[in-house]
Amino acid sequence: MAKTNDIPRFGLLSGYRVVMVGLSVAAPFASELYAEHGADVIWVENPINPDMGRFSQHGASTQQDRRNMRSLAMNYLKGEGRSAFLKLIETADVLIEASVGGRFASKGLGDEKLWEVNPRLVIAHISGFGQTGIESYVKRASYDPIAQAFGCAMRMNGIEGQPSIPAMPFPGDYSAAFYAFGMTLAALLKRQETGRGESIDVAQFETMMRIQSQYPIKGWTYGEEYVKEGTHSLICALYGTYVCNDCEEVYVLFLGPGVLKAGLPLLGLEYASELFPEGEGIIPYGSHAGDVAEEAFANFLAQHTAEEVETILNEAGVPCSRLMNYEQAAADPHYQARGVIETWPAVDGVHEISGVKVVPDLANYPGRVWRGAPCTGQDNDDILTELGFSSDAIAEMYECNLLGKKSYKESFAN
Repeated sequence: MAKTNDIPRFGLLSGYRVVMVGLSVAAPFASELYAEHGADVIWVENPINPDMGRFSQHGASTQQDRRNMRSLAMNYLKGEGRSAFLKLIETADVLIEASVGGRFASKGLGDEKLWEVNPRLVIAHISGFGQTGIESYVKRASYDPIAQAFGCAMRMNGIEGQPSIPAMPFPGDYSAAFYAFGMTLAALLKRQETGRGESIDVAQFETMMRIQSQYPIKGWTYGEEYVKEGTHSLICALYGTYVCNDCEEVYVLFLGPGVLKAGLPLLGLEYASELFPEGEGIIPYGSHAGDVAEEAFANFLAQHTAEEVETILNEAGVPCSRLMNYEQAAADPHYQARGVIETWPAVDGVHEISGVKVVPDLANYPGRVWRGAPCTGQDNDDILTELGFSSDAIAEMYECNLLGKKSYKESFAN
């Protein structure tokens, strides 16, 4: 268990309190970014049906994206649970919730109600289709692939002529989370000036649209449909995924005059020739020059392993990387030098978790992992006591099934 005073002071966000209500990825990850940088994040879980992330294989998503949080497993919609939730909101700076659009308002917890309790509260609503618009759309259920599909992104992924596939892992969830994190921080800055909170409507399908660069303009302004590129650029030769002689893959971009000048001689090709004119930044895919370059590169790949290709091309200034797996990443010297893999204790005090460190690195106020992901309801008593509830009142909430608590073994799949 952890009281507020047990939370160490560190990072850029120490002193802020975030309340999170949400399952799966988007709301928890947005809140995790606060927790990793020093904020007190209170995760309000369903006491009967805890977060599904706990029961994925090894509970790994929970272990990575709920660390540093405190868990309050409480029915926040009924009786004393609702009263306790509103008292918690009084103390909060930010509420991040993810649900079907309009759910909080339909339960009598709309923005105006929350601002009656705490006018300075910054609220982020994350949903698939937003809080406003066509009602039947707003009420649609959504997960990451649905946002990709409705947001015009999934059609971009896969091989032309074959069924489209969702991009992994979960760009709809993570893009929504980054927007929620960034915009709530912006709202906290504005609150310093105005003293007023803000409500932010994050629709996953819109975040997927927003990260598509030039392609919406091409579609809506010029009527150009995206054509799936699959494993290779349809514009540039020597731009895509390639297999080396050890059957490992690399991704390569011969793009830009400097890169072509440095890279083509490695393939036995002459830069500043009639076929590859000086100053050209690309070799058009499907052209005679492109076919010559692809054939020369195939011969080069047949003579080298993926690691050798990566080394040779990068030393010449050609962007290239092996397609790393987790074992290769753990052995890579750059991963090791930057300490990408961090190990922290699970809350049972026995197990250790190896995952990704807090990113990005900060010079003066770095984030840290001070606690593993909590068990379901691990911090119920501490949080409710600090909110002014007596031990008898807390016991009665347990008896009424408004609170739940599970051990480490029950909370995380083995």
